[in-house]
Amino acid sequence: MRAGSGLVRAWWADGRGLSARAVAELAAAALAPQERLRYEAVSDPLGRAEFVLARFLLRGALGRALGRPPARVRLAADRAGRPWVAGAPGVDVSIAHAAGLVAVAVGTGLAPRTRIGVDVEEVRPVPGAGALALGLFSPAERARLDAAPGAAGDRLWLDVWTRREAYVKALGTGVRALARAPDQDVGHVWRPLRLPRGFTGGLVVVPPA
Repeated sequence: MRAGSGLVRAWWADGRGLSARAVAELAAAALAPQERLRYEAVSDPLGRAEFVLARFLLRGALGRALGRPPARVRLAADRAGRPWVAGAPGVDVSIAHAAGLVAVAVGTGLAPRTRIGVDVEEVRPVPGAGALALGLFSPAERARLDAAPGAAGDRLWLDVWTRREAYVKALGTGVRALARAPDQDVGHVWRPLRLPRGFTGGLVVVPPA
């Protein structure tokens, strides 16, 4: 998608079928030393697959965009854990994962202070969805949810959630700011992603204030 003079792209990969050996081989090829420490601290096999796949995808995409070997792409994280790319002005990145599915987004040629965020969720019933919506969603969003009961309501709830989550990830403000995220297309651009069956999610671009 276009973002002013820049371009934002997203990719996904499914890690649910990766063997432990394949994950370990990807880790050896894709992770920097500090990332390797974080990877080894993860005990859950699916969590390890998500961690490795995200960085493998992201480095590959950035390598193509920046004209560098993936191993020379320097990823860092701010105090909130938001990833960024060292030595690459006009570039912004975001990572998401859920139930083995990983998505990464890369923006290039972006105006200063333009931020992107991506989020994905497995489609499923959400316990306490109504109460959560009261605390997090706007009146307009809750009205839409009230008109979509059952499975359609669960899917719509997750669609709203992923948009809000992607927005706060773009800003780096964390989940505490979910309730303050604006309604759809207010102060940001939202695009849904084409994901495997059973998942939903999308991409947010927040232009400079």
